[in-house]
Amino acid sequence: MKPYFLVVSLLIGILLGATGCYAYFLLTVKTKSYLNQTLGRENAYNYLVNSYNSTLGLIYEYPEYPGSNRYWVTHDNVLAFYALQNWNRTIADNITETIKRIAKEYNLTTNSAGIPLDTKAEVLLGYTIDFLSEFASNSVLNSSYYGSTLLSEKATGIPAIFTGYADLLCLASLNEWRKQNYSGADAYYEQVKAMWDGKGFNDSAFNGSYATYKLGLFYLLSRNLNKDFDFKKELIEKVWLCQASNGGFKTEYYGNGTIPSGSHTNTETTSIILLADVPSLFEYDC
Repeated sequence: MKPYFLVVSLLIGILLGATGCYAYFLLTVKTKSYLNQTLGRENAYNYLVNSYNSTLGLIYEYPEYPGSNRYWVTHDNVLAFYALQNWNRTIADNITETIKRIAKEYNLTTNSAGIPLDTKAEVLLGYTIDFLSEFASNSVLNSSYYGSTLLSEKATGIPAIFTGYADLLCLASLNEWRKQNYSGADAYYEQVKAMWDGKGFNDSAFNGSYATYKLGLFYLLSRNLNKDFDFKKELIEKVWLCQASNGGFKTEYYGNGTIPSGSHTNTETTSIILLADVPSLFEYDC
């Protein structure tokens, strides 16, 4: 009988050891994932703060490539100052004063407070507009602005054709909602929602990789319209998948979860994710 009990004891010991190792593995992985996601917002805020150039009073376009020396007044710094208001008010106020001064110096369109706005950033900051406008790309204000390139997007005044584009439909829906045209807002919302293909928003601009900022725009829109959607968990997963080790969010991702080699983090995408207030999966599950 002794050999029998010896074998049983040995098997029980192996089982308990394996269970303990597995439990430790799960705890370690879950703890790491928990820390990554619960610290996600803090890391994203710090990404913007660390990308701030105190000499210029602005944030880089691509902070991980400071040598490029490109600074966008809109949308980057307008969105960044708004996102940072409750995190680092000093930097947020400094950016605000800088862009107000630049707007005056370069005769940019502003709101009554002197903040340079176009029809894209306005909607995200709580304003209503008459119509979404086409944009002039790469509008260079000064190519040698204290050794840097200063850029800004300007509305052309030509109405945008936004049918088929998830980002523009999100903005259109949010704008109609702010104007209390709830049926119009719902119609645009449903069009965007129908573009979700299980991996991201597959719209007319889709070229093989999905745009991260569109995840943030749709989440922000859904939160404002108080809408629920059945792919919320998947969308949240995709968002945090795109956060890099520097705290910023990669601009694009593939459907299989990998990040294109040329994708980088930037100020605009990170600011939109923060403004959308996307929760971690642990917050969502709770």
